[in-house]
Amino acid sequence: MPVSSVRIAGESVIKLVDRLVAAGIDARASDIHLEPEETGIAVRHRIDGLLRHVSLLPKAVGIPLVSRIKIMAKLDIADRLRPQGGHASVALAGARVDLRVSTLPASHGEKVVIRILDQRGAIRSLESLGLDDIDAPRMQRLLEIREGLVLVTGPTGSGKTTTLYAGLRQIQQKGLNIITVEDPVEYRIPGIVQVQINDKAGLSFAAALRSILRQDPDVVLIGEIRDRETAAIAIQAALTGHLVFATLHTNDACSSITRLTDLGVDNAKLAAALKGIVAQRLIRRLCADCRIVANSGAPEQLRPSIADDVLVHTPVGCEACSMTGYRGRLAVTEIVIGDADLERAIVAGTSVDGLASIARRGGSRSLWESGIAHLTAGKTSGDELLRVLEQSVQSPRTPPASGELWDLFDNAEESRSRYDSTRADNPTKMSESRERPTTSVIAGVVDVYVVRPLPGGWKVLVVQRALGTRCPGAWETVHGRIEPGERPEDAAVREVREETGLTVARLYNVTVVPFYLHMFNAVQLAIVFAALIDEPAAVSLGEEHQAFEWLSPDEASSRFVWPRESESLAHIRQLLRNGNAGPVEDVLRVF
Repeated sequence: MPVSSVRIAGESVIKLVDRLVAAGIDARASDIHLEPEETGIAVRHRIDGLLRHVSLLPKAVGIPLVSRIKIMAKLDIADRLRPQGGHASVALAGARVDLRVSTLPASHGEKVVIRILDQRGAIRSLESLGLDDIDAPRMQRLLEIREGLVLVTGPTGSGKTTTLYAGLRQIQQKGLNIITVEDPVEYRIPGIVQVQINDKAGLSFAAALRSILRQDPDVVLIGEIRDRETAAIAIQAALTGHLVFATLHTNDACSSITRLTDLGVDNAKLAAALKGIVAQRLIRRLCADCRIVANSGAPEQLRPSIADDVLVHTPVGCEACSMTGYRGRLAVTEIVIGDADLERAIVAGTSVDGLASIARRGGSRSLWESGIAHLTAGKTSGDELLRVLEQSVQSPRTPPASGELWDLFDNAEESRSRYDSTRADNPTKMSESRERPTTSVIAGVVDVYVVRPLPGGWKVLVVQRALGTRCPGAWETVHGRIEPGERPEDAAVREVREETGLTVARLYNVTVVPFYLHMFNAVQLAIVFAALIDEPAAVSLGEEHQAFEWLSPDEASSRFVWPRESESLAHIRQLLRNGNAGPVEDVLRVF
């Protein structure tokens, strides 16, 4: 029986297929699933990342329906035992819409998935991605780079290609020669040369890249770095004056660095080439027509991450959003911009947690923090945020983003030397890769011993922790965190002012004390200072402390809870016993 003669409710199969495709396009579906079941053919649309059941067709229409779709995609209608793939196109409202068709033999018949490649909504602007006031300028900064490697990472379906196309659309206006190598080329961009990978013909990513670099490109886009050879060519292109965009499948930004090193990329070359990383996910956007403020507030899991007075919204459902409460998607991003600290850490083989901490110091937000920003702005719901991000990116083991983070490694001078030679475009051969240590070192806090050098003997300030703070009731010296971008000596002066209201007259750099943070698998360094105060020494305590006393060094030492505080005070007494540091004054005195 000819395909066109099969009818369902008075409609030919040809018209049925046209109607199914048109309905999927009208519903903004990215994919149409035709799934044979025991009772019929289930039609489902993937809209905003989630599958939605649409209808159930009679089982008898299954074979003619699949045959018609195969004819459109130029596939073999007689072969029902092997998976097949092809392309088709339809005209809708005067515009051409490309379709990518995939068939798969299943227990109840062949399943068909039709990917809708609608050019009208595919090539988007950066503004349409939903980047906020923090991430949008950082993304713009990456697009202004003239040479180097920019990575876009995330799992399948996270919008990597859409983001790259949006970026290419912007820089295309600068008169650059842009060449892409993709598998497959889904959307055609006028004015850009796009190369389709064909492994059967020997045109792999690596082979295409070698030829592309002879075509005088300014910008190269690599659809995916899959192997060591492709990674090596991409790094070399970035080091020789090209701007290279590439994608990887990793959970977060800094994991892409270790993924490339696992592929065999030279650490020094990677550090010199890498200019930035964008990790992203797509979350559904609340329908602006029907969203309401959630009376119950944010879900329990999110409450530690947002302020109590922040209003969050929840979906309702209306005709505009097909009763789902959501319409469209927006990007949750983690944008890491390369700097000197990150470069040195890459050369050192720093762990993912260590790299993440350095990225936070450079202004990068985690995916979780970016998602929380969208939630508090009313763009998405708490349930949607948890659905997309809770299991994949939230990590309680990430070290605090205070201070500079370094992994322990051997032969630091050798690594630094190799890095410098690479930066000079004269890379040396690296030794065989060593096993990277798992413990990180964080130079993150300051301990400041406030001293009154009175004629009758020194007095040392001890302060008592307030209730409701860390270690309530404990006596300590002035202690605080080094803020991102802050020098330790500046942190010391700031903490004395904030916690005691005192002004430092003289500051000495005394020692460094390490202590292990087991919850972060990290060693934190406390930079120890002695701060000498002029009279009158009027103390005005901050919120963290409830009491203070001026004590002799021996009395102060007996009050301290932590042994390191007594040990550091002993160093200060020895070094400053005469009121100054004597012959090492010029080394230890900060001001």
